[in-house]
Amino acid sequence: MFKSSSIFALALGLGALAPAALIAAPHGTAIALQKAEAPVTGTVTVGHEGNKTTLVFSKDFSTNPKAPALQVVLLKSSTPLKTLKAPSYPLTPGSYTQVAPLKSYNGAQTYTLPADVDINASGSVLIWCKQANATMAWAPLK
Repeated sequence: MFKSSSIFALALGLGALAPAALIAAPHGTAIALQKAEAPVTGTVTVGHEGNKTTLVFSKDFSTNPKAPALQVVLLKSSTPLKTLKAPSYPLTPGSYTQVAPLKSYNGAQTYTLPADVDINASGSVLIWCKQANATMAWAPLK
């Protein structure tokens, strides 16, 4: 039995024909973080610890250490920079789900999603500066 429709579509060789909403990174797959406002390195992985969903940033994760009040947030869009305005890529109130304040500007770190957050409804994870309303970096989850 296939666990997700994306795996089923890929198994049938339909990956190119499947709707984008069906093609999601499987849990446990490292996804490269991408620059928005600031340079970034590293990856993020969606994982599970017991019945909790986690976001795990790699040991080589690094972002702008001068940006204040950085947050880990989720957006529904899997291509957030297409709908946000450069150069700061600001978020509008109510458009994101806050996971937690960023623990460190670099290194491995894990965030447990709040119980009411469905990772399958999220298209991307962002590192966002709350004070400046600027998106530092992002990674697509779909």
